[in-house]
Amino acid sequence: MKQWRFIHSGFCHPFTNMAIDEAILIMHGLGRTPPTLRLYGWRPPAFSLGYFQSAKEALNLERCRKHGVLFVRRITGGGIIFHHDELSYSLTCFRDEIKVFGPVKETFIKICSFLLNAYRKLGLKPHFLREIKRFELKKSDFCFASYQDYDIVIDGKKIGGNAQKRKRDLIFQHGSIPLSLKIDTFLPFLKNRPENLKEKVYSLEDVLERKITFMELSEIIRKSFEETFSIHLIRQDLTTEERELSIKLKEDKYSRLDWNLRR
Repeated sequence: MKQWRFIHSGFCHPFTNMAIDEAILIMHGLGRTPPTLRLYGWRPPAFSLGYFQSAKEALNLERCRKHGVLFVRRITGGGIIFHHDELSYSLTCFRDEIKVFGPVKETFIKICSFLLNAYRKLGLKPHFLREIKRFELKKSDFCFASYQDYDIVIDGKKIGGNAQKRKRDLIFQHGSIPLSLKIDTFLPFLKNRPENLKEKVYSLEDVLERKITFMELSEIIRKSFEETFSIHLIRQDLTTEERELSIKLKEDKYSRLDWNLRR
């Protein structure tokens, strides 16, 4: 059975989270670290912007400043996400390490199969959007209100969001799984507020009709990943190189307004 590294970071600062993800990507691309699945949370809560989005167009920056709400730009595309009560994952590997080939959309669907497996372990019936003909594809600045073929839906509502970056055969994918959705908390900070959002999106608390903890979902995700890809996850920490690089990336990139504001 193949072996991957498993990193459980717990709750990290938004800038730290994005810096760690990129440090893992860089070091694995250089062949200095094993393929890695990382699970983490966000503390404090924050918005993340897709790489091609404009913070000035997506967010009320004055309101964010007044209330101390942070935002950070990702290295992946997609729409803006408010990370609050959720579990995030990131996956870094070469294509042959997870046996996914073909166009980006197809690799999305194969990689996200471990999420479907996790939802099934919770007694849910998830589907990819492309399997449900009545759905209409829609684009939105806000990730959870945008509908693409490879998005996951449960009982007609989207749950979570995923984004991917490719460098030839190197794959980086991360995603957000909301434990609960604080819609009334984050909507006032968006410039383009999606309508009827509560009717379009689910959190796990909504669909399960009970609270689920960060650690409970972490264990389900870990087991699902191992079963889906026949991979044994070995719990380890960041290497010294990764840790030093993540600190540098946080200071020189993710904490700087010129990165987070620029388009």
